[in-house]
Amino acid sequence: MNKKVEILLFEDNPGDANLIKELLEDFADFTFELENVETLNEGLNLLKERPFDVILSDLGLPDSDGIDTFLDIHSVNPRIPIIILTGMNDEKTGIDAVKEGAQDYLVKAQVDGRLLNRSIRYSIERKRAEEERQKSEERYRIVTEQTGQLIYEYDIEENQIYWAGAIEKVTGYTQKELLNIGVDLWINNVHPDDRRKVWNQKIADCARYITNTENKKDFQIEYRFKRKDENYIYIEDHGVCLQKGNYLVNKVLGTMKDITERKKAENVLKKIEDARKKEIHHRIKNNLQVISSLLDLQAEKFAGSEVYNTSKVLAAFRDSQNRVISMALIHEELYGSREASTLDFAVYLHKLTEDLFRCYNVGTSGAHMLLEIEEKTFFDMDTAVPLGMIVNELVSNSLKHAFPEKKAGEVQVKLCRERNGEYESGRIGSKDGECKSNSYILTVSDNGVGIPESINLEDSDTLGIQLVTILADQLEGKLELNRDYGTEFCIKFAIEEK
Repeated sequence: MNKKVEILLFEDNPGDANLIKELLEDFADFTFELENVETLNEGLNLLKERPFDVILSDLGLPDSDGIDTFLDIHSVNPRIPIIILTGMNDEKTGIDAVKEGAQDYLVKAQVDGRLLNRSIRYSIERKRAEEERQKSEERYRIVTEQTGQLIYEYDIEENQIYWAGAIEKVTGYTQKELLNIGVDLWINNVHPDDRRKVWNQKIADCARYITNTENKKDFQIEYRFKRKDENYIYIEDHGVCLQKGNYLVNKVLGTMKDITERKKAENVLKKIEDARKKEIHHRIKNNLQVISSLLDLQAEKFAGSEVYNTSKVLAAFRDSQNRVISMALIHEELYGSREASTLDFAVYLHKLTEDLFRCYNVGTSGAHMLLEIEEKTFFDMDTAVPLGMIVNELVSNSLKHAFPEKKAGEVQVKLCRERNGEYESGRIGSKDGECKSNSYILTVSDNGVGIPESINLEDSDTLGIQLVTILADQLEGKLELNRDYGTEFCIKFAIEEK
């Protein structure tokens, strides 16, 4: 202690007061100033006027006696350390004073200079350390309360839990009420379905011996806890095990946090994900049925033939394969989409046409592809699947038949909203006003040799044209064929948007 120590002495016996002064002068290893008062009232008034570093007090004064003397002094300034001076017969009172907050007590008949010097030094240092600890705890309490966390210390040997932090905010109980809830009662407040894992983790696992560094000393569990108002909340419990000596765990320190809102959000997301999986399962099942039906139609084309042309059979299989791929690409795009049931159709068409070019080996010929697709065009599965298959059929026909002997040419796919005029579909508009309809025009064309006059849309014997007609009807669209410049298929359709 570098600075002068200000000492206030409550002592009405001049002989005892002089003895204290002489002991300090002979043995104190610090500079000091001693102020002596003979009554409680005189000393309390002095405490209000000036600060002191330590107080020495007899408990028997002219205007006060016993433990009340200490309590009155302590109440004026609890931050000043107090050392009680007792007689041989009131040593118990000194012990009681220490329990109430005094730093130390000394029996007058047994005190010497070294003991007095040490008691003063230690009392001041202990009080300073106690204040620092209280400041730290207060800061920690404020932080934990602001973040809504509950702090606990579980003493395994005493089977007792001590609480701090946002106690009432989390549990609904006051700190005093919660202190009366021991480990067993706490477990009783845990949801019955979660009790076993809480008991195993917090009691059985924490009370184990740790024999090597591989054994985990920390844990994290989630469980439901019943608040004072009888409502269940979700608790996230983080704890760390403290060892006694080298092996036995005797304490657990941890924090608890109310994560009810987070769990509600997770449950909502889970329901959405479950619904999405169910929807995907339903769509895949339907699409597999479509594939099966397409294969049946393809098989019927060969059913009446006694002689099979190998090249035609292989070509038919390739067509079927491309139809499956056109549907598989939709699922691939959906999987990578942020939305659960819609996909960017422009991106999909780019991938589909690239695959078709590779499939029919037209990369070395003069034919090339031109895409004019309106960006940010999103369709759901009910629209994307039939529309994708239509593009697959029409582009495949152009690549197979429009440019014989690898002549130069162009295949064009164009998709845009209809800007002028209204599409003649009953789907446009809505009686309840909740939906609005957008009309689209899909055009697939080529400048090749042209489609034969014998082929018409109403009565075609080719599977590809039949599929296009059926799928256009499924979209409630209007299909047109133009032969003026090569071949051009035009489909107008409308979709409802929520």
